[in-house]
This record gives sequence, C-alpha cells and structure tokens, in this order.
Amino acid sequence: MFANETRTLVGLDMGSTSVKLVELSGHPGAFCLENLALAVIEAPRDEAAVLAAVGSVRDACEEGGRRAVGSVSGPHVAVRSFHFPRMAEKEVRGALWYEGSQVIAFDIADSYVDYTAMEAASDSKTMDVLFVAAMKAEVDSKVQLMKGCGFDPRNIGVDALVLLEALMAGQEQSATVAIVDVGARTTNIGIARRKMVPFTRDVDIAGDTYTRAIGKLLGVDQKEAEKVKMTEAGTNPAVSRATSGVTRRLVEEVSRSIAYYKSRDDGSDVDRIYLCGGGSGMPSFSETLEEVTGIRVLPWSPLELVKIDESRFDKATVDHLASFVSLAAALAMVEGVH
Repeated sequence: MFANETRTLVGLDMGSTSVKLVELSGHPGAFCLENLALAVIEAPRDEAAVLAAVGSVRDACEEGGRRAVGSVSGPHVAVRSFHFPRMAEKEVRGALWYEGSQVIAFDIADSYVDYTAMEAASDSKTMDVLFVAAMKAEVDSKVQLMKGCGFDPRNIGVDALVLLEALMAGQEQSATVAIVDVGARTTNIGIARRKMVPFTRDVDIAGDTYTRAIGKLLGVDQKEAEKVKMTEAGTNPAVSRATSGVTRRLVEEVSRSIAYYKSRDDGSDVDRIYLCGGGSGMPSFSETLEEVTGIRVLPWSPLELVKIDESRFDKATVDHLASFVSLAAALAMVEGVH
C-alpha cells in the first residue's frame, strides 16, 4: 500500500551556534534533495533559543518528513578499537564491556554501547572491533529535543563516523582518506580505509576559537568579532594576524592525528584530506594544512553525491551552504534506502 509513497529521512545537526537540516529521499547512488535549512541559535546557552532554532528548521519539512537522525561528539563520546582473538558474539560483548570500561573517561554503566567487528579473512585467528560508547544523558537529551520539536528519532550517530561513512561511499577501494569537519566549538577528525578500523578524534579548536582570537586582538565582544571574522578575514591584516595562530594550532592537531594513524599496526599513508564544516573555509587554513602535511587537501560535502533539482533549489545558495550542512547531509544518508 506504500509502494508509491516517497519516504524521506532528515539529517539534523544540532550544533552549538546553529541547527542544520537536510532532508533526502532515495538510496545510496540515487539520493535526491528534498529540503535544506539552517537556523542560527540566537542565545546558544538558552534552552528556549535552541528549541526555537530546531522548530524553525522543522518547519521546512512537509508533515511526512519527520523521520530524523541526529548525532553526538566531544568528551561525552568514546570511539576505540580493540584487537581480540577470534571469538563468539557473546564473548565479544563481555570482552568489550570489560576492556571498554578501562579506557573510557566516563562510567560505562551510564552509557549506550555499540560495536562492529571488522571484516577479516576466514582463516584469521584474530579480529578487530570498533567500539563506541556515549553517555546516556547526552544521547537522551538529543532524542528528547528531537521528539519535543516533532521529529521521530530513528538513530543517533557519532559525527566523525557518520561523515567518514558518507565520504567513503565515493572513494576507490584502496584509498586512505581523512575528513576534517571544522564546526563552531569542535573539529571532528576521521581517518579510514576500507575494511580497517577507522580513527576518530575531536579537538576543541574550531570556529569559535578564531572568533575569540579576533575579539581579543581587536578588543571587541564575541558578536562583533564574529561579524569581523565573516566579513574581513583574509582582507584585514590585523584579523589575519589573529587567525594565523589559531590556524597553526589546528593544523598541528590534524597533522598529529595523521601521524598517530600512520603509526598504528594497520595504519597507512593518507592519500587525501577532505574539509567540511563552516570553519573550514577560513583563509589560508586549507593551504597551510596541505603545506604542513604534504597531502592533497580538498573541500567536500555529501551533497556532491545528491541530485539537486534546480527548479526547486537555487544552486548558488546550495553551493554556499553545502559545507555548513555537511554533517546534516551525511546523517540523512545513514539508513540507506528510506
């Protein structure tokens, strides 16, 4: 009875300063853009302002477009890899509960835990397992916020892993790629190669770090510094001095993450680095990262994998927002066929 019904999925990126929504229909290789919206959170630490922003992007959806996927990252989330002797599923769960409790910074009993065993040769005597834990309070708050704004939560992912999954869909089998998503308060770093355990890391150098550096140098408040960042970065020498130090620190963290990945037993050279997120377009960031790492750096958005009807959407606007809504677009791809 639903054969002719177009089912969609909403990716909802509830950031610290804005909320982004991307609604897709279709399936991998044939996604279509149905809706795209971005709303600024006027008072980031005010619950009513957050609810208003989420409600604003929700209104971009038709009544049926409420099936949604959200995500978490930061200190409330842990992504680890374990190397075990090959064992049965029941034994894996027990081993992960014990080993995981030793390496995460919060109580595993108060966490949601998930894992996946990586594909290995049939005669292998060992197995690699990707382990994820997230504090229940963090996940539950996202779920309740989505429900309270009229969405039907279907899944909660981890920022870097979701972005990696979308990125890997368009890569050749042998490539090792890195994704660097520069948000407002956090930069998510992910590195992966097919059939190998991915590496993820969150660092607290991001868009707001640039804003604070500008504010400190110019002696202006956060709101004015943000305005200056958006309008004068790259053209005002004083602003460039303020941002260059932040860029060096962020590039160092990305470079350090790549070096760590290469040092792992299953590590390899990174072939390309892909940038997304609103802060990734800061002047000189891409060039400095490429110069320091010696790796090709490219802008990227999951919307590159999506068919966009130009009779419904203004291409220039979509292109401008593509990097900002990268995580929301990747989340809308999570469930595959909708």
